[in-house]
Amino acid sequence: MDAHAQSTDPESDTSAPVFVSYATADRKQALQVCKAIERRGIHCWISTRDVPPGENYQEAIVRALRSARAMVLVFSDAANNSDEIKKELSLASRYHIPVMALRIEDVEPSDAFAYELSTRQWIDAFTGWDKSIDALVHRLSNIGSADKQPTLPPTAPRRAPRSSRAAIIAGAALLLFLIIAAGWLWLRPVPAAAHTMMVRLTGFQRLSADLPATLPDAVRDEITAAFGDQGVVGVSTASAPPPGTAPAYALGGTIRRDGDQIRVITRLTNERTGGTLWSSSSDYSADQLARVPRKIAVAAALMSRCGLFGASTYRKPLPDQVLADYMQYCLTTAVFQTDPGKGLNFARKVVAAEPDFSWGWAAVADSAVQNMFANPAGPRREESRQIGLQAAEKALSLDPKNSFALSQKALLMDANDRIGQEKLLKQAFAARPLDCGCEHLVYGILLENVGRYADATGEFRHAIEMLALDTNSEFNLADSLVVSGKPDEARSHFAASAELASDPMAAETVAVIEATETGNYTGGIKALSDPKLPFPETQRVAVLAGYRAMASGNAAAKGLAIKGLNALPDDQKNYLVIRTLGVLGANREALALFVKGLGSRWDWPSLLWYPSMRGVLDDPAIPGILQKLGMMNYWKATHSRPDVCAAKGPPAFCRLI
Repeated sequence: MDAHAQSTDPESDTSAPVFVSYATADRKQALQVCKAIERRGIHCWISTRDVPPGENYQEAIVRALRSARAMVLVFSDAANNSDEIKKELSLASRYHIPVMALRIEDVEPSDAFAYELSTRQWIDAFTGWDKSIDALVHRLSNIGSADKQPTLPPTAPRRAPRSSRAAIIAGAALLLFLIIAAGWLWLRPVPAAAHTMMVRLTGFQRLSADLPATLPDAVRDEITAAFGDQGVVGVSTASAPPPGTAPAYALGGTIRRDGDQIRVITRLTNERTGGTLWSSSSDYSADQLARVPRKIAVAAALMSRCGLFGASTYRKPLPDQVLADYMQYCLTTAVFQTDPGKGLNFARKVVAAEPDFSWGWAAVADSAVQNMFANPAGPRREESRQIGLQAAEKALSLDPKNSFALSQKALLMDANDRIGQEKLLKQAFAARPLDCGCEHLVYGILLENVGRYADATGEFRHAIEMLALDTNSEFNLADSLVVSGKPDEARSHFAASAELASDPMAAETVAVIEATETGNYTGGIKALSDPKLPFPETQRVAVLAGYRAMASGNAAAKGLAIKGLNALPDDQKNYLVIRTLGVLGANREALALFVKGLGSRWDWPSLLWYPSMRGVLDDPAIPGILQKLGMMNYWKATHSRPDVCAAKGPPAFCRLI
């Protein structure tokens, strides 16, 4: 009898790790599941992390499964077709290990899995990340030795009736065939990937002798940390490119002093052809030298992952020039969003060269989204919207599981069809997970738009688990925590957002735009007093007057501040001015500006749910506005409510839901 099966000590079971089973294609998602479980206090064993170098892989898996307290199966389309997972399930059954199936895609088990999983209860991660992990951990916490049944001793064989011997012979033949087939599957060689998305780090040369000798090593370490263990796109420090003829990607550059600036040249190349896929020249202040390695790493990792993840979805390697054009779309639209017009041109060049490249069409849709919101309402905006919708449909006709296209289509459809938007985003969750977690970022903003900030935090956390380098995800998580009444928890995420941002005044900007919600007017005043802050001068002065009035509590000063804000040019009456009017008590003026700005940004409706706007929600016009925005229909159809309706003294419209 197996020694593990003989164990009767409950403590040994509850302290044993949870075995995480996954398909190779889902390695990144499986690691996220593992880390999410461990953050909740349960240790996991996962092969990609816990098999030491040089150890026999199969033997390590068998040992880990034999001593596991439970198996968590990360189930997807790839897992559904994995012979290795079938073997692990068979071992789990042999050792009486409870199996929990966590679906990361909306996939039903094939016949090969139906027997083992027919009685299991699924947990669907694609319908709500945090809640699904919480449910999974709750079940794992309740597993003890009672869940493992002892192996029964063999019983004396019973003589089969003569009439069933033919069936037994046929069954034995089938069993022999299955054993042979299983042996072939276990021992067969795994075909090598035709095209790896591993980036070889060739290093950054120090061209100025007065720069620290350790600078290249610091850059290498930061880049390695920035890429992390991503599954699809990774980084290596190999001494030479891999053998073969497929593209071999390399990342390197130079660092030199140029007066009081540090100039960094970064290049991503195809070592096989010598072609440059992306290059950049960046200048950093010399007094910020200690932060330069981190800045280099963030930009290089974001750009490499954007371009190569897109390329990884194509059935063949993208030619150098096509990938270079795709990288330019990443630079101007997807990563830094500096010029979506250029991004659209580059994305169109990509699909002109490779018209069956689904993610190239999704890049066209993404650029169209950015162009749409860069233009005021009118013919140009509608033209961009139609370009984007057509591109998204083309992308989905080529690849129905293109989650990027699904999320972009949600941004391009009727802005008030929130039920339709949510449906598309949930389809994106069930399709291929994005390397950037962008579908979770978009869904989080949708939840903010309908007042569900507490639920939005879970989506932003998931986006950060997918890509910890995104300043927008960090900022949105911090902002949602503030609105949810957790300002202390938000601080570290605001700091992370500022650290990742290219704007050197990012931390000061955060202090300004969050003062209306945190009440830290002292910090807001200090930041606004710096003329280098990237705000129009007249707007800076008007908001500064509002913050000083709030800090003093002087009614006359508040009245003057309201007049100053109302006198601003229309193009400066943005979300910051509206929230400042709201906190000053000018609810009617704040609501009028809110209504006027509808459609200017996809996330505009989220303004209604900030604490500074609480007085606005009592306006008699609010129910009609909410109905027009499609929110009443959404809340009723989804059986949900905005967070404010659960607070003490909720606004009157809550009774209408």
